[in-house]
Parts: sequence; C-alpha cells; structure tokens
Amino acid sequence: MENAVIDSIDSDILHTLQRNARLTNRELGRLVGLSPNAAGARVQRLQEKGIITGFTARINHTALGRPMEVSIDVWQTDERNRAAFGELAAEDDRIVECFHLTGPLDFRVRARVRSAEDLNDLLVSFQERGGVRQTDSRLVLEHLPTAGG
Repeated sequence: MENAVIDSIDSDILHTLQRNARLTNRELGRLVGLSPNAAGARVQRLQEKGIITGFTARINHTALGRPMEVSIDVWQTDERNRAAFGELAAEDDRIVECFHLTGPLDFRVRARVRSAEDLNDLLVSFQERGGVRQTDSRLVLEHLPTAGG
C-alpha cells in the first residue's frame, strides 16, 4: 500500500474518531469545522483509502470480572512453537493483544485476568500448550493518554 497523504482536517478527523468513534457526522463536523455531509464524505474517503479500517468498542474489563491488566514478555523454547503459541493467543479470551517481536524476546502479550491465581493459570498454559520456556510479567498500574489514540 502506498503511503497516503492527508491534510490537517483529515488528521483532525482521525484524532477525533480515535477518542470517540460513535460521533454522528453532525457532531464530527462541528468538532472539525465541516458540514455534516462533508465530514461524512471525508470519513468515507478515509475508509476507501484503507486509512480507517474499522470502528471498535473499548471494553471495561473490570466490569467483566477481570480487573488485573498484565504485560507479559514471552520467550519460546524453539521457533517452531510460534504457530502453537499463536493458536493459544487467538483462543484464550484473557489475551487482549499479542505481538510477535524482533529482538531478544519472542512475544509481548497484554492480558486481563481475574486474580494472581488466574495469571498463574495463564502462564502455565503458555508453558504447556505454547512451547514457552520463560515469561516476565508486569502489572499495569495506569493507562496514560497518548496522542495516537
């Protein structure tokens, strides 16, 4: 895909939708200085260019009984286990995000768990089903706002 060139209004639209993707075209237009029709047309164009690829919901995991967020660095026993770990990550609903990385570790996982015991169960499943030799877990204390969403 070729790098798309966007203007400052498109950039404002993207930042605004990252904060709240449920805005109506009227609300979005008011926030970025466009008519509702112009705002809607720009969103449509950004979708057609593949810049906006979807709209998602932010979930309150604490309300669902998973108050602990953890970042887990993962080292595998062997590169051949990558597919098995990928399957595990796709199946386990405690895993929110999983990244395959360059560098000394193999994966970085973001997970939501009910308790320390639930975290331990997740880590054991990594070793038993995902070919993992070592993990390093850290509890997330706070999310800080970022410009990119």
